[in-house]
Amino acid sequence: MSTPLERRLLPFIACQGAFSTLIGFAEVLVFAQRGWSEAVQFTAVMLTVAMVCIVGSFALGRLLSLRPAHLIRAGFLAPALLLFGAQGEPLWLAMAIGSFMGLTWGARLWLELSLLADADRDPYAAHTTVWTVFAGLCATLTVTLFLSMTGERAAAVYTSYAVLALVAAFWAPHRLPDTPAIHWDNPWAVVRQPGFSRCLPLYGLESGLLGIGMVLGASGAVQALGVVSHYGWAASAATVLGGLGLFALRRRRHAGNRLRWMALAALGMVAAHALLGASIWHPGLYIAHLLLLATVQPFWFASEQVLNQRVLDLEGALADRIVVREVVLWAFRMLALGGFWWAVQGWSPVRVLLGAGLMAVAVLLEWGVGRAWLRRTP
Repeated sequence: MSTPLERRLLPFIACQGAFSTLIGFAEVLVFAQRGWSEAVQFTAVMLTVAMVCIVGSFALGRLLSLRPAHLIRAGFLAPALLLFGAQGEPLWLAMAIGSFMGLTWGARLWLELSLLADADRDPYAAHTTVWTVFAGLCATLTVTLFLSMTGERAAAVYTSYAVLALVAAFWAPHRLPDTPAIHWDNPWAVVRQPGFSRCLPLYGLESGLLGIGMVLGASGAVQALGVVSHYGWAASAATVLGGLGLFALRRRRHAGNRLRWMALAALGMVAAHALLGASIWHPGLYIAHLLLLATVQPFWFASEQVLNQRVLDLEGALADRIVVREVVLWAFRMLALGGFWWAVQGWSPVRVLLGAGLMAVAVLLEWGVGRAWLRRTP
């Protein structure tokens, strides 16, 4: 049963989940059109813009009296405008998605950490992830249909998401709970406290997965499926599995079994990464990877959401903790993505295999580190 907080955040969460599916389409489009190196650069710019937006908005929060609704509206209006010029321009596309990620997730972190108690986080994460998956499925199906009808024209993707963003800019901020204005105070005070150093291993493992996973997923999709709309159909079918599974089990998550759920999800993620690596020999295994990943990833994301909120239960102002986290995550993401790109130069046949292996190991290590955090008393 949904809580009043979930119901009030539902328009925003649905819009955010729907628009987030652009990331998968964008990575596949850029990789198919520009190749490996351009896809890595695109991902790096996108993640950098996301960090700059969240840190910049929190820095200006006191001056402009910013609240979550302001960030959410800007987080959809900015990409809506940028996407109309993104045809053939990966930089514009990276700026559009990065601004969306930074502004909307900054607002969401502020709302959830301000209003959720630790005991409420597990059912909340399960319920909201169901809505995210459902909204993402609707968006993916719609855009894939437009792609098929327009002869695989990338403009169909950009126009569809631009329209979605315009609608979301007006609908998503409705009915948000009232919270204090967003602003940072002294982020350096968070860095100086002893508990901050314990966050770094987890931040490094989580961040290392993100950028590498985006590029590898696009590489596998292009090699196995070839046509962008085929990726859309496969992703839609796969998403149904994950959404149904999480929906059926959404009421069984609570603070007492969060460790077991994360362990099971970690095993599924490792198996999915193994299938991705094996797809270099049998491209058809990418479909199996996509199906398994979509089945277990919602459970993994729900566990990571609880874990991230738990890690942010440090001392210091909430805005300071969020800002420091985003800067550290960005630094780890750039190191991981740049290091991986440099290491696999000239290893074209086994890039996916090496990357998938690294991601599988990182999942297991993240589970090990996360288990220690989740066992700690808030």
